[in-house]
Amino acid sequence: MNLDKEHEGTFCVLDSGEFQFHVGIVGTGPGFLTILDIARDEASQEYLPRMRLCGVAKVGMSESPKLEAARGMNIPIHATVEELLEAHPEINLVIELTASLPMVRLLRTRLPSAVSLVDHAAAVFLCGLHNMLQVARYQQFTLKNQRALMQVIIDEVRDDILLLDKNRCVVDLNQVVAERTGRTKEELIGKPCHDVQVLDAGAPFCEACATDCPFDVTLRTRANAEALVSRVDDAGRLRYFRIYSYPVLNKRGDLTHILVMRRDITERTQREKNLHQTEKLAVIGEMSTYLAHEIRNPLFAIGGFVNSLLRSKNLDENERDKVRIIAEETKRLDVLLKSILTFVKPESRQMGGADLNRTARETVELMRIGYGGQGYSLGLREAPGMPHARGEPELIKQCLINLVKNAVEAMPGGGVIEVETGFDGGAPFVRVRDNGPGIPASEMDKLFSPFYSTKEQGYGLGLAMIKKIVEEAGGRVELSSIVGEGTTVTLFFEPELAAGVNNGGDKEILSV
Repeated sequence: MNLDKEHEGTFCVLDSGEFQFHVGIVGTGPGFLTILDIARDEASQEYLPRMRLCGVAKVGMSESPKLEAARGMNIPIHATVEELLEAHPEINLVIELTASLPMVRLLRTRLPSAVSLVDHAAAVFLCGLHNMLQVARYQQFTLKNQRALMQVIIDEVRDDILLLDKNRCVVDLNQVVAERTGRTKEELIGKPCHDVQVLDAGAPFCEACATDCPFDVTLRTRANAEALVSRVDDAGRLRYFRIYSYPVLNKRGDLTHILVMRRDITERTQREKNLHQTEKLAVIGEMSTYLAHEIRNPLFAIGGFVNSLLRSKNLDENERDKVRIIAEETKRLDVLLKSILTFVKPESRQMGGADLNRTARETVELMRIGYGGQGYSLGLREAPGMPHARGEPELIKQCLINLVKNAVEAMPGGGVIEVETGFDGGAPFVRVRDNGPGIPASEMDKLFSPFYSTKEQGYGLGLAMIKKIVEEAGGRVELSSIVGEGTTVTLFFEPELAAGVNNGGDKEILSV
């Protein structure tokens, strides 16, 4: 993430054109080696006029390592200033490093007018500037490396990270956003954020002015903000996201950018919901068991008296009809109580192996008998070479029957229902798909909750029971639905393992 673009181009770079300094050095005092560094440092030429060292006048100085450094750069060494100027008439700049005031006066009187003089004090100042430049260059190099490291770290984060200006346009982003959109960073920079934020399949994540976006809160308050949002992807699956926004302020405290991060928390939310569901079911189980037993006793008595009244000959037809209604409602209440007890009753089942192809085939054949001639087309797609699933075949068949019935009830005018088996990521599955009206996103999250039903006569236990049966077998249930296109429910199971095979793959050895 680069916030320094506004500072680019603020350095003053000298444009010297074709001009070049031809430099002669007098003396080897303090600053001599720094002047040599400036002359051979190509990077310094970006900030200084071009210069070439023509020679050095040692003016009475004895041999020293400094002069050896100059010879190592193929710079001629002369004994006097006169020899230096005579050997190099192109010199137009002399740098005096003797720190001798008489030498400065001598040079000022003898140097031609076209030759500029930099005395020792000015030379020391120039060397100080060069040292500052070296420090700044090192800091710039360090900052560049740190920025590159930070960019690598940000690109490795699997959350979407966007740096936006106050108009919602992208200033920078991490690599995962580019990968999700299938475009490069350069193509996305400058685009509005709602054009960049997409789901995995490329579907838009939000509209231009989404009401649940924390960007507006941060823009208005200059404070951190977050929001939990849900979206239905192209496959009809409900997804949960947590969106965070953070203000970016300049040194004056003005808001310049907003950092937005989007995190997919679907799996975590599902785990939390499962935990909450388990806790809720435990409470419901205790209450339901108590209430069911307490209600069934008087209900049994009511049923007995109702049957006795129906056998009586003292009732007229109007009274008998009312008693029949009481009998029917009593029977319906008894069925509900039995369903509740079945649902909340903890069961320990010995899981066997279920042939999902066979179970799906038997279910489709059975349901075709009941619904085949009523405008419903029931199809079956079997996957070859399917491993057996861990679970009870009859319970799995009951789950499929309930799913097909739900599909039929969702399409009272007829429709297409397809039952499909398959093997995905090591998990055998059976899937029921219809082309009905679909389920709104607001209801998808509640369908597997006990006692929630969209049907007038429903108890809200059918899908909850399916989920309970599948999860007790170690599997999971996935629901996807698109309004106007249909609904798909997939039951995933653990594969049945061969007897005697353990996870480590070790063979059992019998010792005699």
